[in-house]
Amino acid sequence: MAQKLLHGVLHVKIFEANRFLSEGCCIYFSELLDKFHKTHCFGERTSKLYATIHLENTKVGRTRLVELNNETSIPQWHESFHIYCAHIASSVKFSIKERYPIGAKVIGRASVPAEELLSGEEADKWLIILDNKHHKPLHLRPKLHVKLRFSHVTADPNWSRGIKSPNFPGVPYTFFTQRNGCRVTLYQDAHVPDKFSPKIPLLGGQNYEPHRCWEDIFDAISKAKHFSLIYSISIDLYVHIIVNMQS
Repeated sequence: MAQKLLHGVLHVKIFEANRFLSEGCCIYFSELLDKFHKTHCFGERTSKLYATIHLENTKVGRTRLVELNNETSIPQWHESFHIYCAHIASSVKFSIKERYPIGAKVIGRASVPAEELLSGEEADKWLIILDNKHHKPLHLRPKLHVKLRFSHVTADPNWSRGIKSPNFPGVPYTFFTQRNGCRVTLYQDAHVPDKFSPKIPLLGGQNYEPHRCWEDIFDAISKAKHFSLIYSISIDLYVHIIVNMQS
């Protein structure tokens, strides 16, 4: 399949996968896990499945876990995604995975050619789920029900025009909506070394002095009347999390 530039918003809804665990498309994996659970006294096991969305090798979305048992054999998610993308991809890929006690196993994959989405029309499809290794339909030919619609970036009236009005509602589909009357501080990074480079001249003959995000957070917490938990781990051996103003 030819690669296409998907620059805009990809609207995806993942509904369900039919005939998925009916007659053992996952029997091999289930038997292995049943033995593992019984050996390690974990009790009866239920399959936990989830779906991921990929543009080439980039994962851009994931559903919640759905538990399957003898009473429920059809994974149903009914989840919607609004994916901001600027990717060169030949297709939009979906992976069905089963979560294990350690890691996860790809059970099957399905895909939609990127070229089919460029028209902007909604595509409502039942995609055949293929084996991850041999790319052949799984037992009983299970299918994944999805809806997709791609909206090119130029369809957004605010694209490349900045904030035209104080009534701008903010970026859509975000978890935290835009709030008014807030102060925003821009940082070069969470931590900036003393010898910041390059020097940025300002009006009045002075140079820009970058603030350290961690120090500002410390000041804000120490003076705050209301506090939301902030948790962080430093993975840089030469950067330490601030515990006081002298560190």
